[in-house]
Amino acid sequence: MQVNKLFFSIFFWAFAILLPTPGMASAQSITPAQEQEYTDAKNAIDAAQKAQADKYASEYLKQAQDLLVTAGNARSSKDAVKFAQTSRLARAYAELARATAELRTEEERLAATQDELQKAKAEIERLKKAQ
Repeated sequence: MQVNKLFFSIFFWAFAILLPTPGMASAQSITPAQEQEYTDAKNAIDAAQKAQADKYASEYLKQAQDLLVTAGNARSSKDAVKFAQTSRLARAYAELARATAELRTEEERLAATQDELQKAKAEIERLKKAQ
């Protein structure tokens, strides 16, 4: 349930970020705050990779990486609006990839722990019968 809220939240904000704001022009210069958003997106991708998103959430990680490339292209063409939007969306996808990877890792750990518990219970039963 918590994961569903996270997914909804990320996509809601990603959608809201991409809505055009009145008065925005694509010929604006790129601000330091927008550069920070790009850096934050790169850092979020790095964090997702460290969380093994390439294994557990490769589609989200790939989307984040593609969006970061698009943001870089927008920076080169001095399209501040597209640069900011794609940087934010790249960060959102990277955070989704990281969260998904962390969830799947925890699910695997839980499954392994449950297997160990079942083995321990079976061993206890075997020892009880042996007495």
